[in-house]
Amino acid sequence: MTSAKGIFGANRRPAGFTESRKKSSRGFYAVAALTVIVSFFPTVWLFLTSIKEEADIYAWPVVYLPQPATLENYVNIATETPELLRFILNSAIVATTTTVVILACGGLAGYSLGRLTYRGRNLILILILAMSMFPPLALLPSLFSMFLDLRLINTYPGLIIGHTGLYLPIAIWILSNFFQTVPREIEDAARVDGASSLRIFWSIILPLSVPGLISTGLIVFVFSWNEFPLSLVLMSDNFMRTAPVGISLFPGEYSFPWEIISAATVLTILPILVISGVFQDRLIGGLTAGSGK
Repeated sequence: MTSAKGIFGANRRPAGFTESRKKSSRGFYAVAALTVIVSFFPTVWLFLTSIKEEADIYAWPVVYLPQPATLENYVNIATETPELLRFILNSAIVATTTTVVILACGGLAGYSLGRLTYRGRNLILILILAMSMFPPLALLPSLFSMFLDLRLINTYPGLIIGHTGLYLPIAIWILSNFFQTVPREIEDAARVDGASSLRIFWSIILPLSVPGLISTGLIVFVFSWNEFPLSLVLMSDNFMRTAPVGISLFPGEYSFPWEIISAATVLTILPILVISGVFQDRLIGGLTAGSGK
């Protein structure tokens, strides 16, 4: 018979196990902290630059903290570059409308591909994923020619259609995978009661998939807000430019106003930071709901 001492002795951890585990944990947290610092450093440096005076920006050795801090750059934006507010408004209109259109179309397509069974469904999913890998630059010549014939250059519908074509495939892929996590028993019960596929989608699947829709919508909104090549080509009129394109054209021929560009960039990314902060719980819930349903 095995003694109790033998049993407990077999489960006893080596003397150096605990110390090794502590060192491993410290190493993990050190790497995580370094990753966070490296990731946030450009944003922090951008903000610090936006509240520096011009002399501090070009000073050598480098002035890391503003001495003193000033909001003059933001005041200059309001007085010298009032078109920035127009750029931000253009980005907001295009990104918001694109997100709504993609969620409406992508939700229906994702439900069909994720919940219904028919021949060629997997092939369609593969083709959709392949379409999302096309670089926007490869599509620019044909899109510009087609939109020019349709008189969609320098119009909101033209850029919204372009962004929808770019980001609809990835939205369909994400939503179709998320819809597959909803229990089929609920859907089967609704079919027994005589509900149609569209009724099931609207009354059952859609309410249960709100976290996935929000996370997908946030991803599409950020992509559309930050998109550059298509916006540069389709919005050549200064009045219709989006924020990324408008800020990129701030530099003059013989000068590069870092202080103005930094302040303008902070104002441009501020809506993204606010939206991400407000919907943080929903975004995390949408990204993890697929494994918990």
